[in-house]
Amino acid sequence: MAIIALALIASVSGLSNGFAYDDRWIIVDNPNVHDLANWWQAFGETYWPSIRGASLYRPFTILAYIIQWAAGGESPLLFHVVNVMLYAAVSALVYLFALEILPRHAAWVAAALFAVHPVHVEAVGNVVGQAELWGSGALIGARVLYLRARRNGLTPDRETKIMIAGLYFGGMMFKENVIVLPALLLAAEVFVVHDTRPWRARAEDLFSLLVWLTLLATLFLWMRIEVTGEIGGDVEHPALRNLGFVQRAWVMLALAPEFARLLLWPARLYADYSPQEIPVLPGPTPYHAGGVLLLLCLFVLAAASYRRFPLVTFALTWIAVTIAPVANLLIPTGILIAERTLFVPSIGAVLLIAGLVPWCLDRLSQVARPQRIAAAGALAIVLCAGAARSSERQRAWRDSETVFRTLIMDAPRSFKSHYANGGMLWEAKRAGEAEREWRYAMALFPEYFGVYQEMAHRYREAHVCQAAIPLYLTALDIEPALPLSRIGLAACYLEIANYRQARSVSRVAIAHGMYRRAFEFIIDRADSALVSTDTIDGANRWQGSVSRPATTPGILTALKISDPP
Repeated sequence: MAIIALALIASVSGLSNGFAYDDRWIIVDNPNVHDLANWWQAFGETYWPSIRGASLYRPFTILAYIIQWAAGGESPLLFHVVNVMLYAAVSALVYLFALEILPRHAAWVAAALFAVHPVHVEAVGNVVGQAELWGSGALIGARVLYLRARRNGLTPDRETKIMIAGLYFGGMMFKENVIVLPALLLAAEVFVVHDTRPWRARAEDLFSLLVWLTLLATLFLWMRIEVTGEIGGDVEHPALRNLGFVQRAWVMLALAPEFARLLLWPARLYADYSPQEIPVLPGPTPYHAGGVLLLLCLFVLAAASYRRFPLVTFALTWIAVTIAPVANLLIPTGILIAERTLFVPSIGAVLLIAGLVPWCLDRLSQVARPQRIAAAGALAIVLCAGAARSSERQRAWRDSETVFRTLIMDAPRSFKSHYANGGMLWEAKRAGEAEREWRYAMALFPEYFGVYQEMAHRYREAHVCQAAIPLYLTALDIEPALPLSRIGLAACYLEIANYRQARSVSRVAIAHGMYRRAFEFIIDRADSALVSTDTIDGANRWQGSVSRPATTPGILTALKISDPP
């Protein structure tokens, strides 16, 4: 009960939060979440609405959102109640898990540290972090079942294997990172399961379970590819665009110390980790020395602890395996670092710390009572500080305006802070402030086409195409395969009566297989205008700043084409 109480203290302040940040796209403006009658369609739809560019596949999470949206009357309160309850349940599961590999006092310390860990706030305070909570619960539950079945060298029975397999598949349907469970089972078998039998006999007992888990993982990946068209399904982070495996490895190596800081001392938290707040270094630099030294020390520690302190090796293996899906090595993702993705890896971190508890208790038994009281007081201070920081941080996710305002204060050098804040300011009809934020984002990270495209769209909507055109051209110089930028550019040329340029841009786009219907519509308008005006050189009108009817919004609305995120 104490663990659940700590989890509630750390998270209950989030009940007053509304929908914020990605909640808008995935829940509030997503018609798939609002249709309870056709709930089964969630299995054939992507997690992100297709209009947003990203996709992913999490049908059970969408089903959970559908139920909560209907039951809660479209209010965010029920979503946050579920998040808080899930967090308390997962914290209790961490305690049960720790009990299987640690003495009771050490297990309690591990679960208590987990319950108050500030890096968990994003997964709890933001509604869409619920995918992490459901998936983590399934993953940890399967681990508890396996370790209990393997007590004293026993073999899991058929019912236990079925439950583990069910949790595994269900967890993947909530969030794909649960796919690493077989690797975690193998790590547990090697480092924490006490079985004196030969490895061959142990492997035979585990073989059937691993076969079933492999088949379920294959089924999940097949379903994911059928719906999203690829294994990844995410839009890669702008800083990772066009980078190969080796370059991404250098980028992530430089960020290794930041991962360690967030797991062990999360005093500074951001809603987004992007340049220039964190470095993006696709090649070797002196800055990489910290990451190299950290990983080398951890490898040496894991190897040295293998026989005498296998729990240390297991905890470090847990961190490595659970971070792997978001490490941007095999598959680039939409993030460099995200606090929500450290939810499961943090279990390894608290196990690592709690592993010192038996040693500390042994030493404390040999000292005077005041020193023991001081040690207990130090632990209480750490737990209170963690709970207070988590509770306070929950309020940063109150709504989108609060998220972006806090993000600007927390990470003023992050281009994403200013890019996102600019979009919010524009929607609030504060165009001057929005433009200032977007210009700042461009200065911080000029390699990202999205800022130029977003700002150009807004100029086009305001019928200021002379300002929009250079921005569209810059976006296309950075990334030529941008159909919406080409549509916006062609529509702007049409609006300012540069008909030949409108036709030229449209023909190039059609040749590259982009939105043929949309560009044929623009070509027809341009041809009609050229015939009616008998114009030979539309460039004369471009130079003359001729005012034309507002065609751009009508084109995009009629063709049902929307802007990307």
